[in-house]
Amino acid sequence: MRTLRFLRPFALHRDASRRVLALATPVVLGSLSYTLLSVVDTAMVGRLGAVALAATGVAGVLVFAVLYALGGMSVGVQALVARRFGEQDPRKCGEVLRSGLAVAILFGIPFVAAAPWIARFSAPLLSPDPEVAALGGVYLHNRFFGAAFSFLSWVYAAFFAGIGRTRHQLVSSILVTAVNITLDYLLIFGRGGFPTLGVAGAAIATNVAIAVGVAYYVVITLLPEYRRTYAPYRAPRSVGRWIRPLFRLSLPVHAQRALSHGSWFAFFLVTSRIGTLELAATNVMRSIYSLSIMLAVGMGTASAALVGQSLGARRPEDAERLASEAVKLAAYVMGAVGIVFIAAPQWMFRIYTSDPAVIAVGRTPLFYLGFVQALAGVALVLSQTLQGAGNTRFTLAVELVVCLGLYLPLAFFLGLRSRLGLVGAWTAEYAYWLALATIMATQFRRGTWKTIRI
Repeated sequence: MRTLRFLRPFALHRDASRRVLALATPVVLGSLSYTLLSVVDTAMVGRLGAVALAATGVAGVLVFAVLYALGGMSVGVQALVARRFGEQDPRKCGEVLRSGLAVAILFGIPFVAAAPWIARFSAPLLSPDPEVAALGGVYLHNRFFGAAFSFLSWVYAAFFAGIGRTRHQLVSSILVTAVNITLDYLLIFGRGGFPTLGVAGAAIATNVAIAVGVAYYVVITLLPEYRRTYAPYRAPRSVGRWIRPLFRLSLPVHAQRALSHGSWFAFFLVTSRIGTLELAATNVMRSIYSLSIMLAVGMGTASAALVGQSLGARRPEDAERLASEAVKLAAYVMGAVGIVFIAAPQWMFRIYTSDPAVIAVGRTPLFYLGFVQALAGVALVLSQTLQGAGNTRFTLAVELVVCLGLYLPLAFFLGLRSRLGLVGAWTAEYAYWLALATIMATQFRRGTWKTIRI
């Protein structure tokens, strides 16, 4: 009986789990579908050889680090929309969407115009191997042209999450993935009369696929149901009303994402200094890892939306209960994925590459990564939950301390100044999730996030 009482806090509650899963399942499936886009790129480019695999890996991380950081306005959009939805004010939800789209265009157009110069400056930093740097530059040049579509896609997804209509993210993600897989095959290998573009083809396919996803969101928001209820494209003069609160919430997220994914890019630079095989293996691990993380991101998106809606309706106890349920669900699901990492690391590598040297280098760090998957689930859900409640400055401060004080120093010294090599570099990742989960759980239990007004 004592054992059962000890396990009671870890038990799932049916009603709360259903509410979380109702929102999270479409996001998780959509995120997995969307992440499959990266998996397909990696798997197909992997057939071009270790150099191409390494180049798209490190370049892809840089692209995501830059775009995802600038796409932090989506967190502010979701938090504001969810809070207004909880207050039963749908017209204001539509106003927030308009403001978010305006910011996305404001960021996107200049960024697209500067894409060639950004790629030219960044390419030499990707790797000391000139072949890797050259191919990485080709990928950067083409991929950055799709920046505006990425920003718009994230804003629309945040709006639908905030009003609890996450199924549209699932449909959009399926469309994006289907288009990307088709175009990858046609453009990378030159099938169906298309030119053989290799690495450039992978980037172009991704851009076109994301543009199709944005087109889907536009069509949905033009349907009578959304036009009447939310009026998303009326009264453009109201755009300025939400810019300030949007930036107040989003700027810490921009900085946090820049720091987090900038650190991830720095990690790739460390592995590139260890060797090209190690960089190629890290790219494969990144792709495998992204699939598992998307499970927690879906739970975190649902938690942030439910917390925002509950706080808007002045039900903080519901917010805490639903967030706790999301944390448990993420920990259990991610823990199950971790068991797969531990049981079959070599098999997972074979999905991406048949190169025995790459597999030999990467299977051990992937094995150890399995032991921290549950911690990653806890950290990700709690971080998104606190952001959804408006506590974005705290999550930035934590990221700053953990990345600069722990993650990067460990990756550098254990990866480049010890005999551990790639295993040493990845040890920093294990320490990162342990520290982040501990700090976020402590802040969540304090409960001060329940009183934040946005």
